[in-house]
Amino acid sequence: MKTFQCHCKNQPTLFFESNHCIACDRTVGTDDEFNQVEPYNLDEESGQFFKAAQPEIRYQKCDNNAQFKACNGMVNLNTFVPVADKDEVLCFACRFNETIPDLTIADHIPLWKKMEKAKRRALYTLNALPVPLLNMSQDPENGLSFDFITDRNVNDHFVSKLTHHEIVFTGHDCGHITINLAEADDVARSNTKMAMGEHYRTLLGHFRHELGHYYFDQLIANSPKKHALCKQYFGDDELDYQKAMDQHYEKGAPENWHETFISEYATMHPYEDWAETWAHYMHIIDTLETAQNFSITGSTSGNAVDNEEVGELQLPQDQYYFSVQTPIADILDAWMDFSVILNSLNRSMGLDDAYPFVLTQSVRTKLSFIHHAIHNRLNQLPVLVVETKNK
Repeated sequence: MKTFQCHCKNQPTLFFESNHCIACDRTVGTDDEFNQVEPYNLDEESGQFFKAAQPEIRYQKCDNNAQFKACNGMVNLNTFVPVADKDEVLCFACRFNETIPDLTIADHIPLWKKMEKAKRRALYTLNALPVPLLNMSQDPENGLSFDFITDRNVNDHFVSKLTHHEIVFTGHDCGHITINLAEADDVARSNTKMAMGEHYRTLLGHFRHELGHYYFDQLIANSPKKHALCKQYFGDDELDYQKAMDQHYEKGAPENWHETFISEYATMHPYEDWAETWAHYMHIIDTLETAQNFSITGSTSGNAVDNEEVGELQLPQDQYYFSVQTPIADILDAWMDFSVILNSLNRSMGLDDAYPFVLTQSVRTKLSFIHHAIHNRLNQLPVLVVETKNK
């Protein structure tokens, strides 16, 4: 994630979640382009906002921004035509929401804001990539939507069940992603993490994993040729899912799972292998963009103070960063270097490794498939040699 700058005299840094400039106190936010955070001037007479370079285009704060500061979205008043006597009041990111938590319960609000923060970061990366990103209003058949709901009591960190509420499972179904609000509660998520024996469990990771399922349908499932190729890399996804899940939770992952999978959960079924690998690809490119933004080196050799040859990560720093023009091998090599630095920084603070995973050659091959699938260049993948044993 990049940082941004206000246009005022001191040009202070703006972050992706910023909603005002700390120097000039102007409102800042994102419009429907959803690619930068920028300042807006206020027309006090009308109460509307405008960008200095385009004063004729007027904006208002997204309702979720104005009422709850759950986002920093701005709604372009010149774009939307009233439908059924009702103007558009939600920003680009909030229009993907089908259901939000019950906000009459005050303790739901800060957790919902965490959900929105993670969702917007996930959408930002997708918006920079050449993949479809439409909400249900734009594409009722193939669009994307979110439900943020719960079946448990927030007052005891989601331990006790709520009466007359159906069980809520985090998951994906035909473009509709449901995430239990409990995942935004640090205590509840930590308890689940311990119970599941996971090394890594984050709210952003949930979004990216479930979005991986969505994009399997969008990029792979509808093309017999791509689907057949995908099975060579991830396995036969037509295997019985319920049976695979039951076996996974009964027996656990194979002892040698780390040789060919990015995580233990990825071993359960080819669908989960794809979704886990997709999520890691998103983690990698987003974190590398952040490292580049702050000019953090990817070199782990030598003393950076004395070594004049130490430079920035060797990845493009302009709008082509997310392009297929950047070879996946270069991205993964840079990531392996930087993840060592990232984990070392965490250890210096007494924290667990930020990235407790190993990218074996098999995992790199799967990440390569994800990279080429996103950029619709699967025809440029090297031929995958599948070894078979004689019976």
